Amino acid sequence: MLPALFPRKDGEPLHKKLSISRRFLPFMLGSANDAWLLWEEIIRVEPILEFIERWNKEHAADPKMKISLHHILLRACCLSYTYNPRMNKFVAGDRYYQRKGIYISFSAKKEYSSDAGLLVFKRLFTAEERMEEVVRALNSMVRDDRDPKESGQEKEQRMYVQYVPRFAMKAAMWAINWLDSKNILPSSFSDHHPLFAGMFVSNLGSLGINSGWHHLYNQGNISLFGVMGAPYDAVLAEDGKPVVRKVVSLKWTFDERIEDGYNAGRAATFVTRLIENPELLVHPVGLEEHPAFEFFFKGKKRVDAVPKPDTWKDNPSGA
Repeated sequence: MLPALFPRKDGEPLHKKLSISRRFLPFMLGSANDAWLLWEEIIRVEPILEFIERWNKEHAADPKMKISLHHILLRACCLSYTYNPRMNKFVAGDRYYQRKGIYISFSAKKEYSSDAGLLVFKRLFTAEERMEEVVRALNSMVRDDRDPKESGQEKEQRMYVQYVPRFAMKAAMWAINWLDSKNILPSSFSDHHPLFAGMFVSNLGSLGINSGWHHLYNQGNISLFGVMGAPYDAVLAEDGKPVVRKVVSLKWTFDERIEDGYNAGRAATFVTRLIENPELLVHPVGLEEHPAFEFFFKGKKRVDAVPKPDTWKDNPSGA
């Protein structure tokens, strides 16, 4: 009753636009952590590493323009969600919603040490942004919260841990989940909360370690978690012959309630192909004609490249 009376600010209702079998899944599968599916992509990164080196040399005079694989991954995820809007759904109160905007959360160590705190950020991404705008904005966000003094995030967490009793903390977590399921959680809470986003991305490669599968969260509505590891040498087959190539492992955990494996796999491959073709991250205009994306656009008219929410149906074609 309450969800019908109080529309969500962060999503449009999709319940009546989906098939009966899709609408039944939240009751059969339970929560996000009962419905996760694991997926790994092995990505060749020699072209993107060359691109990063070239970019950083060209922008050496401006430290705010320095990029890494983390920037590349976030940009690729944004473009993948743009062309795969079906993945940008979430479940709240056993109901489906199409998220308004591409919100991606990501983490960063305050400094490279074992005792350093972990900072978490959330940002609205758009495909229309220039690469330079994305890089500058991300670097500014991380730099501001990496102040040697205690960050705003750390101050807030310290206040809760030191002054709020444990039973009250648990009660508050339950209340947040209940209010969210009824669509009456204040938007002032969820607008900036990093667990209310389309996906969460972590780059363990920046710490020099390999990737791992990450759990989803029982709070918020994140439907996808991606973890990228450090580049390493791998033996691959090319033209029937073994070759050594520099690769990274990108591991995905996604909530199977939101979409089937066919469309989730296409979205994951979309990210992989973008990272392997870095020129498309800067100039994605010709993406529909690029050979690397024939798997996605083959048989589609150009005007259908980005499907509209009101035409979605649950079917194997993903149209």
